Amino acid sequence: MRGADVSDREFSLVVAYGTDMGNAEDAAMSFAEASTAAGIPAEAVELNQVELDQLSTTTHFIVVTSTFGDGEFPDTATLFWEAISTSTTRLEHLSFAVLALGDTSYELFCNAGKLLDARLEELGAARLAERVDVDGYYEEPAAAWTTDLVKQLTAAQSGPGAPPVVAAENPDAPHRSQERHHPFTAPLPVNRLLTSSESDKEVRHYELDLAGSGITYQAGDSIAVHPVNDPDLVAAILAELKVDATHRVAGSEETLGLLLTEQLEIRTPSRALQELAGPAAYGEDVLDLIRRADLTVDDVIDALRPLQFRDYSIASSPLVHPDRVHLTVATVRYPGAGRRHGGVASTYLAERSQTVRIHLRPNHHFRLPAGDVPIIMIGPGTGIAPFRAFLQERQAAAAPGRSWLFFGDRRRATDFLYGEELTGFAQSGTLTRLDVAFSRDQETKVYVQHRMRENSAELFSWLQDGAHLYVCGDADRMAKDVDAALHEIVAESGGMDADAAHAYVNDLIKTHRYLRDVY
Repeated sequence: MRGADVSDREFSLVVAYGTDMGNAEDAAMSFAEASTAAGIPAEAVELNQVELDQLSTTTHFIVVTSTFGDGEFPDTATLFWEAISTSTTRLEHLSFAVLALGDTSYELFCNAGKLLDARLEELGAARLAERVDVDGYYEEPAAAWTTDLVKQLTAAQSGPGAPPVVAAENPDAPHRSQERHHPFTAPLPVNRLLTSSESDKEVRHYELDLAGSGITYQAGDSIAVHPVNDPDLVAAILAELKVDATHRVAGSEETLGLLLTEQLEIRTPSRALQELAGPAAYGEDVLDLIRRADLTVDDVIDALRPLQFRDYSIASSPLVHPDRVHLTVATVRYPGAGRRHGGVASTYLAERSQTVRIHLRPNHHFRLPAGDVPIIMIGPGTGIAPFRAFLQERQAAAAPGRSWLFFGDRRRATDFLYGEELTGFAQSGTLTRLDVAFSRDQETKVYVQHRMRENSAELFSWLQDGAHLYVCGDADRMAKDVDAALHEIVAESGGMDADAAHAYVNDLIKTHRYLRDVY
């Protein structure tokens, strides 16, 4: 039973999100718009901006969150989770609902949403509705969830016995994700190798022609690439299933060949298919699972999920390249089960495309500050992409602020991505400092976090001067190592204990001065 004082509290609503690529933000903003149209003004905010004291006086709490990395909260929600996971404040007065966005190819599917939903219940809050977990494309389930909850909120605001308010359509608020349903087919006039032919990696520079697309982008945004599957892999799957491309799929008007080519994930199997095939080895694709588990056509089709677009950070500034976007993409290739495997989109770009279907993915949280504000950029490997865009932008705008880049890769001779350009930025003064770490060029491996520690006093001085710190690249190891180095640098150079350094870095996150685009 709810606390006796609940009905006496004045109705209030907080709508919040935890996002890394913008989907949760989009769904939360759509919810806030629907609520406002129904007569309940609302604005979607980052979870990090929600204080626990605020929840103590709020009656209704609506949350949309994605899951990042190994079941973690995205950066825009980490501070809130840190606070609420240790809080002892009771929330019996609070009604809540959680929409969790995720991907079933990851073991800890929708983990952040599950954790938050359970924690709110532990603190005494009551669910307005059961948590909804969304796999992949989120728009339709998010819209249905929004409609149901807005009806409940309008009834709660009106009070017992009052007629429910009907949520009005808002024609002035077009859905921000509709571009995904109507991707632009962009010519791909430039596809060139960035790494040396002697490198053990393959990183390519792409340029997509935006003429006629209506797409306008900003430095820090991403482009979503809509790939098609490798026709050789499709043919091998059809052969293994003992059907041809014209085989009709029950419940669909499409042929199996078309579905496997354009609409279904066959490189990254869904968890449902992995479970059907039994314990899977890392890196197995659908063909591997069919061969290992002797699966039928119906087994496979029922367990596959829609082919997902792939996001890539834009490596150019619209001030310099208004009609093109540049991408920096590592081509994924690896051996397995006696044959070569490859990434869906990266091999599509490298080998099989002269035009590419794309849509813009704005990243409102990964933006340059004012031109006079110093910036520190940490972008090893393909993580250099958005920082190339930042440097182009600052040079074109003649921005006076200092810029410091940490770049790393395996070998200077083979893997110094955009090396001549970066050196040029340093020589022109656009880059105040350029520190590089080539891990295989000496016996002891050196990474960007080592260069950070070597310059800890100056790095902390830049932070004290108001610098914004950006990280882009590998989330599994690099981003965690850089984060650990940052905490150590703040503690050592700032003369702080671990708790004080942690609070300092948390403040950087909350004030959007420590921003990450990691994957």
